[in-house]
Amino acid sequence: MIKSQGFAPKQIFDQILEWTVIPTFDLLIEYGDKGVILVKRKIAPYKNQWALPGLRMLKGENIDDTLTRIAKLEVGIKINPKEKRLLGQFVGKFSTENNRQDISTGYLVKVTDKEPIILNEKHFSAYSISNQIPDRNIGAMYKYYLGLYKSSHQKTQSGKK
Repeated sequence: MIKSQGFAPKQIFDQILEWTVIPTFDLLIEYGDKGVILVKRKIAPYKNQWALPGLRMLKGENIDDTLTRIAKLEVGIKINPKEKRLLGQFVGKFSTENNRQDISTGYLVKVTDKEPIILNEKHFSAYSISNQIPDRNIGAMYKYYLGLYKSSHQKTQSGKK
């Protein structure tokens, strides 16, 4: 993994949020046969809502670096990014953080359910492993990715019968 240059100072990042679209990545982590990992966010955007682990890409990273960092920093899990599967992209527009706009790219990765989950307590208050899409308190982009996953997962399962 390439060493990142780190984060911009808050004042500069606020200006960045005002004028640019932020590239972010979200991970749908299939946890063995138990379901996918959902996290309850403490931070904007989507504060106090269910989400998928995700962060923005840092300068100097490639996609595999970013996905590996997200899995490790957000839920303490080691992934093999070479086995990722693209789910899709979603444009998120927010009324917070200078009307922030993100272009999120969602990926599916699979891990064993023996891998311990270590939650980033600065970002999340709880986690859940589920096969269901929450009816409420879930961000739009996460609901979108979970819908894509569920649709493709059902097609895969019906093909095995």
